[in-house]
Amino acid sequence: RLFTMIFMTAILSLTMVSAATLTIQNTNIPTSVNHNDGSFEITFELVNTGTASLVQFVGTPTTGQSTYSIADKTIADGSTTPVTETITATVNFNANQNGNLEGTIIATPASGSPVSFDYSVPISTSSSLSLTSATLSESQTEATLTLTNDGNTPLSSIALTSTDLTGATITINPTLITSPLIPGDSQTITVEITKTSKLNVGTSTITVKAKTGSTETTGTITIENNFCEAGEQGTDLEISDVNIDNNDGDDEEWSPLDEIEVEVEVSNDADEKIKDVFVEIGLFDSSGKNIIKDMEDLDDEEIDLGSIKDGDEKTATFTFTVPADFEDDKYRLVVKTYSDDNDFGEDKLCTSRVSDFDDDFFQEIDGEREEDEEKHIVLNNIKITPSPAQCNERVQVTAEVFNIGDEDYEDQVRVTMFNSDLGINAENIIREDFDQGDSELIDFEFDVPSSATEKIHIIEFKTYYDYDEDDDTYDETSDEEFTVTLRVEGNCNAGSGNNGDSNVQITAELDSETPEAIAGEQVIINAILKNNGNEDATYAIGVDGNSDWSQVSSIEPRLLTLSPGQSGEVGIVLLVNSDVSGDQELTIRSSHNGLTTEQNIILAVQPAGSQGSSDLGPFVGHIKNNWFIYLIILVNVILIIAIILVIRSMVAPARPTL
Repeated sequence: RLFTMIFMTAILSLTMVSAATLTIQNTNIPTSVNHNDGSFEITFELVNTGTASLVQFVGTPTTGQSTYSIADKTIADGSTTPVTETITATVNFNANQNGNLEGTIIATPASGSPVSFDYSVPISTSSSLSLTSATLSESQTEATLTLTNDGNTPLSSIALTSTDLTGATITINPTLITSPLIPGDSQTITVEITKTSKLNVGTSTITVKAKTGSTETTGTITIENNFCEAGEQGTDLEISDVNIDNNDGDDEEWSPLDEIEVEVEVSNDADEKIKDVFVEIGLFDSSGKNIIKDMEDLDDEEIDLGSIKDGDEKTATFTFTVPADFEDDKYRLVVKTYSDDNDFGEDKLCTSRVSDFDDDFFQEIDGEREEDEEKHIVLNNIKITPSPAQCNERVQVTAEVFNIGDEDYEDQVRVTMFNSDLGINAENIIREDFDQGDSELIDFEFDVPSSATEKIHIIEFKTYYDYDEDDDTYDETSDEEFTVTLRVEGNCNAGSGNNGDSNVQITAELDSETPEAIAGEQVIINAILKNNGNEDATYAIGVDGNSDWSQVSSIEPRLLTLSPGQSGEVGIVLLVNSDVSGDQELTIRSSHNGLTTEQNIILAVQPAGSQGSSDLGPFVGHIKNNWFIYLIILVNVILIIAIILVIRSMVAPARPTL
């Protein structure tokens, strides 16, 4: 027995010496975690003072919906020198929990006794809500949002409200959630949009708020309002390019009386021709009103492009003038294209999306009043009747006065009309306040003097404003003159076109070689001078007043001597500039014995290319003028050919006689 006991004791001692001996030290447990963290880590040191061993970590959390995982670890032999391993345990837990996350971590070696420690980590209390958002087309009237309790405490008495939307009434259901919303649970919120008027083009937003106590959240309902009546329909038509051109400044900054051009290019992306394609333009102010019809000189806000073949494109061009009462505001320029064909219609095929715009559905336009005080009061739409007018005829002038500035003017505004040649020096006073955007029609009348020169006269206007009643003066004057032209022609005193030497009479006509003046080509004017005096006279001929539209190529002769009663002709050759058209004026000048006689000539210039096939004219005319020479050449050619034929017949070998 004694031997057996000694043997068993030895065996047990050997077994204990060969086992791992584990201890745990330096545990690092979080003091708390957030409910939505989802996991946290615990670190500790595992010390082995025994033999090497594979250690497994097991255990089950005692409270809270959590699990943890630690990879198995082989720990080195620490029987001679203790071995320390740092172990990290990851504890995973479900969101929206509260209370404590508790459990036990157990380290179990393959041989030896297990060791363990407990943990308890409190979850921080949090109240949190979230609300989804939604995007609607203009035709949709209801949005469904989801309200979720993202915290870890039940929430009740949750009130729901929304921002206002111009042109619509918003109804939320429910507006109050009384039953507690459990952590992690959700509730459906319905938002109805009842439109009382058409919404502004572009993106409209409604913000919905959910709040209880100090806890709140918001969601957004986005309504995409485009220019198409039934919203975007189909993909066969595309607005491939839009070009905005303001001739008087920034293309996206418009002021009163600016001239605007909008080009809209439409392409057919379908596999077949699309008929009855239309393009329409709109301009919406900040209140959502389409004011495109207020634009002046706009022929139509809708253009018919007809049919577009598959793969082709066409362009619609809109031109208009910004009205004088255009206000400082933010405007939205929109365009749309659709088919009015029976197979389509706007409710089936329409697009208003433009990639060139800053927003997909509109381009923002800044409306700005004129800030320069010297440009505030202007004249526009000046009309003069009749034109042309004869001498001794009464002429009526109408014009519209505009305040395009950013200031109001009190009391009165003065407009003057002036032309020294016609003896015009008139004024018209508007005796009332002239506020921003105001306009007034004014009228003038005058009689063309019997001695007026037959030519195109320029009539000038100026405006005076910012009236000072104390000294009866105007503090501001327009920095530019507004003009209109009047052509005086007929019934004027004989010789009124001449001055200086009354013994010479000048008339002019176009040469038959150039029966009309064409831009970019030469024109020949035959000036005819007649000596009405009693003595021989030599006249020096010159031309003035044409430098803006033509160049003098030649004047032949420069000097013309005429006996009493004799007439002579002077050929004046002008090279007309290529970029001019319409009535142009020049003066033919004759000088004799220090006296100068002038005759004003008005020449109607046709645009380049309007002459059709007239390029053959000089060639044909040359043949007509030299037909005899060409006839002699033709006879000589025929004689030479005849001689050659005779010579060939004489030298040809004789045929043998059969």
